[in-house]
Amino acid sequence: VAPCNCFCRSSGERLRNNVPITPKSRVFSLAALLYGISTVSRQRSRGTGPHTTHNSSGNGGSLEQPRDQDRDHLRQQHRIIMASFSDLSSAKGLKELDTFLLTKSYITGYQASRDDLAVFGAMASAPSAKEYPHAARWYNHIKALLGESFPGQGKGVGLAGASAGASAPAAKMEVDDDSSDSDSDSDLDLFGEMTEEEKAAQEKKKAVIAAAKARAAEKEKKCKSLIVMDIKPWDDETDLKKMEEDVRAITYDGLLWGSSKLVTFAFGMKKLQMTAVIEDTKIPSFDEIIEKDILLLDEDEEVQSELVQSVDILSFNKL
Repeated sequence: VAPCNCFCRSSGERLRNNVPITPKSRVFSLAALLYGISTVSRQRSRGTGPHTTHNSSGNGGSLEQPRDQDRDHLRQQHRIIMASFSDLSSAKGLKELDTFLLTKSYITGYQASRDDLAVFGAMASAPSAKEYPHAARWYNHIKALLGESFPGQGKGVGLAGASAGASAPAAKMEVDDDSSDSDSDSDLDLFGEMTEEEKAAQEKKKAVIAAAKARAAEKEKKCKSLIVMDIKPWDDETDLKKMEEDVRAITYDGLLWGSSKLVTFAFGMKKLQMTAVIEDTKIPSFDEIIEKDILLLDEDEEVQSELVQSVDILSFNKL
């Protein structure tokens, strides 16, 4: 700015003193003016110009002070306050818990945490749904979550030195229990011996299961399959009657050969079309019969039969 003011002032003095301004002096003054404008622009872009306030005092103030206040405000908003309750086996503690859960689903945050487990373990029994509805709602929900995490049926366990409040939830917990049914189920012995009615029902159930398994096994034994296949000879000079006799000579328990007929397939040659019925439980694989007894495959899987060239399965259906 200084060069600009200097040269502008020198030009004014020249005019007041009637000193002629030469073209050279005009060019020099214009260059100085442009240099001053560019200098001010660079200072403002760097934040060091006259329109930028850096001090934290005064009416102008600094932008950093409100930003610090905003950060402190956000920290206060996100600060986690630890919940605390009185003895949860007393009416006072249950009342505090019920009031705390009036607008909350969990002790901390928006999902079940270890805080919920700690409070649940400190409770001797389920709170009354009439006196403490919000605490009862929360208790049943946490109990359902624990039931999903531990689906196995417990038989009870004794812990030496365990407090009554800590061991009571584990001993009394039922997956499908409801707080409103606590009075009707109070006389139920969860860990006692089975009654005569329960034993009879269990024996009946075992008998039904055994009968169902027996019927399934019997049905599986009767399951059969119908196979239709084409047996092709090597050439038109092959004795098809002898080929059929050799095939029917193959016998297995659960294998029954059916009807047969000759079918023309290429250049006047004929093939033998046969049917067979097998019992699935006795003949696990019909392919083994084809490879081992009809085609007579060797170790290199080459056909050694002098009559049969190949066998094609046309259909394989359950009866």
